Amino acid sequence: MNSSPHPSFQSVHVQLLITIFLAVLLWALYQRLRQVEFFRWWAWAWTCSALFLAAAIESVKVGPDWTPLKISLLVAVLVFGMLQSLLLALGGLSWRVPERSLQKMFRAGLWITLGLSALAFWLGYTLRAHRDVSFAARNLPRTLTMVAALGYCCFVFFGQWRRKGSWAALMSGAFCLFYAVNQVSYTIDFVGILRKYYGNGTEITPNPIDYVEILLGSPLFFLDLVHICGICLGMILLLVEQSQSTERNLEVSERRRLGLAVNNVELQAEIDERQRVEQALRESEAKFRLVAETAPCAIWILQGQRLVYVNRYAEYLSGYSRDELFSMNPWELVDPEFRAVGEARSNARLHGESPEPRYQFKIRTKGGEVHWLDFSGARTNFEGQSAILATAFDITAIKRAEQQLLERTMYLDALIANSPLGIVTKDEQNRVVFCNPAFERMFHHTQSELQGKDIDDIIASHDREEASRLTFAVQGGGVVHAATQRRRKDGALIDVELHGIRVFSGETFVGAFAIYQDITERRRSEEKLQTLRNRLTRTQEEERSRIARDLHDDIGQRLALLTIDLEKMKLASQRDGSALARELETLVRTAGEITSDVHNVSRRLHPSQVELLGLAPALNNFCREFANRNSMRIQFTSACLTCKLPEDASLCLFRVAQEAIRNVHKHSGCREALVELDEISGSLRLRISDRGTGFNPTSVEASQGLGLLSMEERLRSMGGELFVHSRPGGGTCIEASIPATQDVPA
Repeated sequence: MNSSPHPSFQSVHVQLLITIFLAVLLWALYQRLRQVEFFRWWAWAWTCSALFLAAAIESVKVGPDWTPLKISLLVAVLVFGMLQSLLLALGGLSWRVPERSLQKMFRAGLWITLGLSALAFWLGYTLRAHRDVSFAARNLPRTLTMVAALGYCCFVFFGQWRRKGSWAALMSGAFCLFYAVNQVSYTIDFVGILRKYYGNGTEITPNPIDYVEILLGSPLFFLDLVHICGICLGMILLLVEQSQSTERNLEVSERRRLGLAVNNVELQAEIDERQRVEQALRESEAKFRLVAETAPCAIWILQGQRLVYVNRYAEYLSGYSRDELFSMNPWELVDPEFRAVGEARSNARLHGESPEPRYQFKIRTKGGEVHWLDFSGARTNFEGQSAILATAFDITAIKRAEQQLLERTMYLDALIANSPLGIVTKDEQNRVVFCNPAFERMFHHTQSELQGKDIDDIIASHDREEASRLTFAVQGGGVVHAATQRRRKDGALIDVELHGIRVFSGETFVGAFAIYQDITERRRSEEKLQTLRNRLTRTQEEERSRIARDLHDDIGQRLALLTIDLEKMKLASQRDGSALARELETLVRTAGEITSDVHNVSRRLHPSQVELLGLAPALNNFCREFANRNSMRIQFTSACLTCKLPEDASLCLFRVAQEAIRNVHKHSGCREALVELDEISGSLRLRISDRGTGFNPTSVEASQGLGLLSMEERLRSMGGELFVHSRPGGGTCIEASIPATQDVPA
């Protein structure tokens, strides 16, 4: 027995709509045929079936918990479901014995129905911890009573067929039998669930309906549609047979009138009989027309090559009026692709053969539109001649949906097959269902090698913990994007960018997509580029250091000697009273300023204080000197530092501070700044903030600036990070963080 949910859940909404249609049809027949109690009982039965399906749908929406609303809906499901069986059986009994009163039997059956419903509810509530077992226990009494009721209706209709040779009764009995077989299928499922739960039975025979599911995809939808259409057609044909019987009785009465004696009393009686038969015939025709005109499908009678009857829906569907349809060749409506086959089947049916009774074809309406019809036909007599009574449902929307689904599937298959990315579809157990050629080329595994296996066992065996974490993240979060490594068939590890996407069918998780992109070459290029950036930064610092040493050791010393010589000359000229003393004093002052500027340039190119004094004193001196030179107020604070950064990392933070303070002076419009240096969780953090005009860090101008870019690149080369917090009019705060060791994350 299948362990998956019964396929009836897939078509319950369609069943509800069809059941409502049948209930409306039966109520309409009862309103016209009040003397036929059968239609009243069956109208109530299918009304209860519609209420049963509606309550079942709502109970599923409420959820699995047995809340008061859930309990109320389940009680409604049980009561209406059991009532349907009782009313179907009473309808069959009223058809067999129309003169018998069934009120007492109905009251007795009602008490039995309520008792069975209470028993089923008690069993379901007792077993509520096991949803499948509770569902089977609740519904098993209903399916058993439905089998009994439908079996009795089959017996009644087959009995009429044997007595009167009514093919319409045979058709109605056959479709009741099919419906009973459907209920037997449910009963097999429920009994199997209960036997499996209590563990006291042998393996039961597989459910035959499961094989229908394989052939037809949605068996219950197909079977229910056939059952209800068959019941509708059976009702129509019963009315047609009644009309024909009335017509034959009229002919017999006419012959009797012509052949019997001229006794006035007998003649008057025969006239009355004829009038009664004619009235019955008119009523029968009116009943048939009512059913035909209100049915939501096209109904027509074809006699030879012309139509002799069409209902309103046929006019609406074709776009032609009734007179136009009667005057034209009906085969002109059929699409040329199906015309020859349709005419052949029609002629065969008129000659007494039995071609396929149901098939699909296209028609073209008066406006040129194409419609698909689901056709059913049967041979009958009309006005003493052979004819075909046909019904057809408009399935154009279904066909269009199937075509759209086929086209989307075709595009999706082409996209997956030709995608440069490796794509794998997996079931809910993470087993491979399909992989595209790009995945096979990427990992050197064929689909036959992977199908039905856990993908992580094959390409992620080196790191199962990380692979399992990503798999659970996809199942729980929906979409996962990560960069990781996976193993090829030859054992080599490749860098991949992974996208995981979960797939749901309704509210049920059914699998996932995994999309892989080989980024090995990109990773190598990024590593080479990062190495080049680091080398460029180091080379730049080395070149600055060399220029600073040249300025300090060569030009600085020569300028100092020049200043000393000028000072000596100034002193000599003052002793001699020469007029050159004032000019020499000016030259001495200018030479001193040049020496100081060269010294400052040397320190900016290569801050030797970082090497000699350490990062915090060097930053303090820089802030003080920069503030004095530019008439600013810069406050520097430093915590007690316990970790010691490498020289390159200290120089990196110093450069970031230089660039940030220059940006404050140049762009903020503010003359105050705060520089903070502290230690947090094994990392050094440098923070420069101001209360200036601020800016938008995500703007194009900010992204094109070299200052922030250079600071970010310097920190990245040292394993650090840069954070910029700013908004227009709200000041700016720049934070730089570098781990003290490689073991500490930034």
